Amino acid sequence: MKIIGLIANLTKDPSGIKTRRIVEIARSLDMRVQVIPGVHDIIKVGEPTPEQQLYSLSDIIVSLGGDGTLLQAACQAALWDKPIMGINTGNLGFLTDGDFSQAPKALEALKEGEYYIERRMMLEGTIVRGEKSCSPFLAFNDIGIMKALVSRIIQLKASVNSHEINSYSGDGLLVSSPTGSTAYSLSAGGPIVDPSLECLLLTPICPHSLNARSIIINCNDIIEIEIMCPDRDIALTADGQAVATLIGGDRILVKKADTYVQLLRTKKQNFFDLIHEKIII
Repeated sequence: MKIIGLIANLTKDPSGIKTRRIVEIARSLDMRVQVIPGVHDIIKVGEPTPEQQLYSLSDIIVSLGGDGTLLQAACQAALWDKPIMGINTGNLGFLTDGDFSQAPKALEALKEGEYYIERRMMLEGTIVRGEKSCSPFLAFNDIGIMKALVSRIIQLKASVNSHEINSYSGDGLLVSSPTGSTAYSLSAGGPIVDPSLECLLLTPICPHSLNARSIIINCNDIIEIEIMCPDRDIALTADGQAVATLIGGDRILVKKADTYVQLLRTKKQNFFDLIHEKIII
């Protein structure tokens, strides 16, 4: 019997109707479903399980929500070496396997083992302040260094393997994975990269210079970004979530992580067809 760990975004399903339906479908297919206690309090079905145990004890993680829900669950799933499938109840659903209406067919495919896994590269970031290094953190899409105040630009210096690339004035810098190339990096003017490739993308955010361009870097390289302005509040984010507030002199090291996200697919998806469907209007 397969055990599913269901991560549901109740802001998109406040009454829990869709979440409850996913549990009922899975149980009708003779699959066990674990949910965190807060979700169980609302839907009253499934097995209430603390979050860390949910990841460790499940065979497959299913996220119910949008891309943001999947992004947050994907890092934990990767740490526990568990595949993850997304069911979209949001707007874009670029990373998910399908929409809510397709959930019965997708769950049946899970039961029958009719799926395949896409291994997606992740990023590992480390903050270095003086002589101290903080614990590394993971990101699936991107790691961002950006200004916290709307009205002030910041100054950053980027190097690759200790060789300086450029100094940037503007709103910040993004280091993205190929999967993240279709997220914030794309909005900032970065290229679209096939997610089956392995590389790092360095993309300036609203640079105050005509020579600042996005750069694609070997996945085995290490990117170092140094904060050059001492009097600015600067935010460090991972997949859009706040990690820390940076100060002048801080350095952020970003490299390819050893951990991979295992995106579970129940149907064949061509990346370029998906680009045309979701992004090109």
